[in-house]
Amino acid sequence: MYKSFISALICIVGLSISHAQFSLTAELRPRSELRNGYRVPRSADSKSAFFISQRTRLNLSFQNSKIQLFISPQDIRVWGAEKQLGSDPSFSLHESWGLVRLSDKVAVKAGRQELVYDGHRLLGNVNWVQQARSHDALLFKYAHEGFKFDVGSAFNQSAEKVFTTHYRPDNYKALTFLHLQNGSDKVSWNGMIISDANEKSDIDHDLSWRHTIGGGLSYSLKNFNTEGSAYFQTGNTKMDQNISSFLFSVKGQYQFTGFAASAGLDFVSGDDPKDSDYQAFNTLFATNHKFYGFMDYYLNVPVDTKNGGLQDYFVGVDVKASSTSTLKLFYHQFFLANDVINPSTPEEISRGNLGGELDMVFGHKISPFASMNMGFSMYFPNSTTVQIKGGDKDAINTWGWIMLTVNPEIWNSKSQNPQK
Repeated sequence: MYKSFISALICIVGLSISHAQFSLTAELRPRSELRNGYRVPRSADSKSAFFISQRTRLNLSFQNSKIQLFISPQDIRVWGAEKQLGSDPSFSLHESWGLVRLSDKVAVKAGRQELVYDGHRLLGNVNWVQQARSHDALLFKYAHEGFKFDVGSAFNQSAEKVFTTHYRPDNYKALTFLHLQNGSDKVSWNGMIISDANEKSDIDHDLSWRHTIGGGLSYSLKNFNTEGSAYFQTGNTKMDQNISSFLFSVKGQYQFTGFAASAGLDFVSGDDPKDSDYQAFNTLFATNHKFYGFMDYYLNVPVDTKNGGLQDYFVGVDVKASSTSTLKLFYHQFFLANDVINPSTPEEISRGNLGGELDMVFGHKISPFASMNMGFSMYFPNSTTVQIKGGDKDAINTWGWIMLTVNPEIWNSKSQNPQK
């Protein structure tokens, strides 16, 4: 009887595997950084910082014609931060979600997941940061002949509770969004509506809702492509100010033989203290490391510009050095979008030019499962930069890094059954 049961179980598992696909991949990503003016201008007596951080992930995936499961635990650490023989917890769950296909067009996805739309402009995974970003969310997905329609929702709570739903005000309590996308090889468009809510404070648990609406358009020819996007933000701040802010961007790229040249503008509106409305645009849950310079001086545009907003004019070259190597060069020239008045000394006004940044990144593919990337950046501050962010305007600000990424496929049931 026992042997018959085991045989039947083996047959069932074997039949399931024959109609499904399992895969197990890993990622090991150590990165060394030498910071000497990263994020903020250095002062005359600043000392450089050097450290090595590391991300370690396992990615387990299962899918068949009806369902898909994905689990991605990760360990994030700085070398030496955890003492030897210590017992500090360091493991976390980056993603853990399930997707159920209700038909060939409709699916529902639930769990901890990355939300990436419109090139990371407002919703991105911030993959450069070792821990990256993910959300606990429910997603409804529709796709048919190039048209995609996603509706997502999230509600955050700190623990299981008997009474009240109080949640910390430094993270959103509720999030809903709708995303539309369609297009062809030459022209594509997308539209997005995002509503997010935060509790006003630890004392006042009422919600302040913010609403962002907009979209993007891209056009491609044989060697040239251009893209642009625009978003408007409304709602209320935690101080009950009406929000009226905007963002727009435009970028063009031309492909030459062996390299591509690009140029563009990102404009993020700033607040006018003389106006009763709050006019500083918040980029929400974007991957700002991708847009406003790799040195991350403007990761949080309202805070990092004292609500002055940002104009970023940039040019870049992307060189294909060989079949396995690339070199990227970018220069950003930054300006405030609005003048900034120092509250303590109203006669001191910061305006205009915020300085510039030069970014260089070299990438080399070692093998199908390993790559090496290294970068070097310099920021050139001026008096306005120092008024906004501190430091010494005459100091040289640099940042260098080297990163190894190893992401092998450990096991794949499909490769074990090539006849399938």
